[in-house]
Amino acid sequence: MTSSTTHRVILDCDPGNGIPATDVDDGLALGLLLASPSIRIEAVTIVTGNTHRDVGYTVARTMLDEVGVEVPVHPGAAQALVEPPDRWSARRETERVSNEARKLWRDVPAPRRFDLPHHLDAAAEIVRRVSAEPGEITLVAVGPLTNIAHALQLRPAIAHEIKRLVIMGGAFHVPTHLQELNFGVDPEAARAVLRSGANITLVPLDVTLQTSLTLDDLARLDDVPTRLASYLVSTTAPWIRYGMIERGRDGCPLHDPLAAALLLDPDLVETVSQSVDVQLHGAARSRPLRWKADSTLFAPGMTVPDIPEVLVAVSVDNTRLLDVLMSALSQEGLPRRTEG
Repeated sequence: MTSSTTHRVILDCDPGNGIPATDVDDGLALGLLLASPSIRIEAVTIVTGNTHRDVGYTVARTMLDEVGVEVPVHPGAAQALVEPPDRWSARRETERVSNEARKLWRDVPAPRRFDLPHHLDAAAEIVRRVSAEPGEITLVAVGPLTNIAHALQLRPAIAHEIKRLVIMGGAFHVPTHLQELNFGVDPEAARAVLRSGANITLVPLDVTLQTSLTLDDLARLDDVPTRLASYLVSTTAPWIRYGMIERGRDGCPLHDPLAAALLLDPDLVETVSQSVDVQLHGAARSRPLRWKADSTLFAPGMTVPDIPEVLVAVSVDNTRLLDVLMSALSQEGLPRRTEG
């Protein structure tokens, strides 16, 4: 059942709409939250991941300007707590300059130029808003967890002051992925946040890869007369086509929109309550482990960390997710686009 409760939300993200060969799921998540009457976005905070923080900041500002909505945007961490950024940035840049990417994004306007604010204060802003009103703010984190880890360092108590923390990240048993990007970019941050004791729902790659948005699905927004629908159609279509060509997919997975959509319809996923830790060494670096302390057999003498349990999504209804997404983005109360 879709929730009618008003949620006050901070979205921590690494958006890439308008950037060639870059996932647009953060933008779709932001669009879903903007379009939902039961959501009030208090702030958007930006972290390096899918895009560098500085790029993500311009993407978020551009999107909000394009759709005619004012929301504060706060840039935060430019690099991980420990993980060197070079190999992640090299992979991003290599894909973006391919001939196929250039062709597909040829008619998509690049994000506008915005100067970074003087204070790069995402973590401090999270702490300020959450601690001022304990139990009121839900945090949806759909990028690497660096900003959240910094916020916990500034004020450990916010782990219990956050109303709910919904995280997209990690890959437990995905044969094609030893690493998922959000946890891979900052494994130490992922471990710190999952051990914090916050009220966490974790949406891993195992589940988000069960979702898909196709060009036919996207076409359902073609006739929606809002600036938000128009922006998302124009920036999402090339990403879907890129995935069809480069990865053999019929559509793009809805990683981040699924995390956001759980505020609107918690029954989109089935969950289990388990302890989750993140490995930090070797080929398994950034890979999460999950277990139930009272029903798991451990090797004799094995030391298992005492970690609070979190809710882990284990399955999803993609048809229902698409209905939630399309219903929200078809809202008539949003700023309308002008013709001509």
